[in-house]
Amino acid sequence: MRVVLDYGGVLVDHVDEREYAHLLGVSPDRDPYPGWLAYYCFRTGFLDSQAQYVDLLSTLTGATESACREYIDRTWLDPRFPNEREEVLEAVASRHSLVLFSNMVKPWVERVLRRHGVWDVFDSVLVSSELERPKPHPRGYHRCVDGVDGEVVMVSDEFNEDLLMARCFGMTTVWVENDDVVPYQQPAYTIDDLTSLPAVLERIERNT
Repeated sequence: MRVVLDYGGVLVDHVDEREYAHLLGVSPDRDPYPGWLAYYCFRTGFLDSQAQYVDLLSTLTGATESACREYIDRTWLDPRFPNEREEVLEAVASRHSLVLFSNMVKPWVERVLRRHGVWDVFDSVLVSSELERPKPHPRGYHRCVDGVDGEVVMVSDEFNEDLLMARCFGMTTVWVENDDVVPYQQPAYTIDDLTSLPAVLERIERNT
């Protein structure tokens, strides 16, 4: 079975960027928020590197490059990643093929996963910054199912932005409950945390 995992909200929990707006010298209520503008350009492939992201963020805010790098360290590079989730990843990878599919930028994902020792459990890492199309564009979903004859399961905390398109590609959807999301349709399975995934995968295997 191939198991496709979202990153933020499933593997890791990021802080709200606006909590660190003071590092950039801007108001957290500024709209559009410059941190998100720079991130959007990076995740969609308009920027090719962290250095370009820092340069753009510095231009948008007037913050120094060192302040922008500290901002990255405090937000994107220091998410909450419970040990229990790391253990689940290793257990699932011992039985299934794992694919990471995220609207994140690869350098940040790779640094976090390597720090926690789980980068190598993934057979493939698909990120919007390399695909040049963020979810729910079908390009990444096609890559997720390409060459797979058996069951493909996608796990995400974003049902409407992630899992609806996954369903169009025939994937079995597993929604990690998110209080900020009201699903437009019923997920095939619902869990409260990644730690509940192995039991769901066993159920899916029995039903196929």
